[in-house]
Amino acid sequence: MIELFREFFWLIFPILGMGIAFLAVAGEFGRQKKALEVLRTYAEKGVEPPPSVLAVLSRASSEKKKNPMASFVFFLVLALGFGVVAWWLGHGNEGWPFLLGFGIASFVMVAIAASNLVSALSNNSSTNGG
Repeated sequence: MIELFREFFWLIFPILGMGIAFLAVAGEFGRQKKALEVLRTYAEKGVEPPPSVLAVLSRASSEKKKNPMASFVFFLVLALGFGVVAWWLGHGNEGWPFLLGFGIASFVMVAIAASNLVSALSNNSSTNGG
């Protein structure tokens, strides 16, 4: 049992990260749900809701508006870093696991960077009227 823990102790960190992310998403969902209930109550009464209720709902929509060009550069730098590590550690017969692992990570980062570039270019053309 102890050897099993020694070999897989690192799994604690991604599992803990997923748990924290789940709690953050669940908390934000609950906050938005309460704000919508309050907004529905004000709409039934025909009264203008306070700005704090609208701020909770507008914050959720503004968080989705990220700069895709910054994400493109970030993932491109990550892809370059993973590619360099794959090339550097992948020499010789013993280095193929590093080449494979870091090569796949580099490929995935290039794909995400390309996705962000397409998103940035399509957002720019749609906001400029083209």
